[in-house]
Amino acid sequence: MLHFRSLTARSVFTSVTPHTPSPVPPNTSVSGSADAPEPRQPTGERILLVDDEAVLRRLARTILLRQGYNVVEASGPAEALVLAAAQPDSFDLLLADVMMPGMRGWEMVKLLRVSQPRARVLYMSGYAGDLESAGGKVRPLLAKPFKPRELLDEVRRVLDAT
Repeated sequence: MLHFRSLTARSVFTSVTPHTPSPVPPNTSVSGSADAPEPRQPTGERILLVDDEAVLRRLARTILLRQGYNVVEASGPAEALVLAAAQPDSFDLLLADVMMPGMRGWEMVKLLRVSQPRARVLYMSGYAGDLESAGGKVRPLLAKPFKPRELLDEVRRVLDAT
């Protein structure tokens, strides 16, 4: 049991950790998830990740960074357009949410094509209705929530497509 004391707030916290009967072998996933991929060396491939949901954006960024991708994140279309214009033709993949305030993902991608003509595109969405409202403009589409392996497999598939 660990005790923590805050010097400024005069609070005391206690952390209780579970007892394990035997040590966990190195390189074993404590959560038991077979879905957690092993970290890889940098690939050099650059991804512009655009999602207005900060928690999901950070999660996707962490997963991609662990696999060696160079990730630049934007919290929405306006920021993405500024970042892309400042770095013309530098992204290999545009990973974009479909529904964002101010502009739909496919509308943003159309504008991003001016500065990123060779970048591949992968859309993400947590809403089934996005496909209908987009009129077929959001392919390929990764459904949210996704597992780390699903994100990585789809990113790799899109990047490798000819």
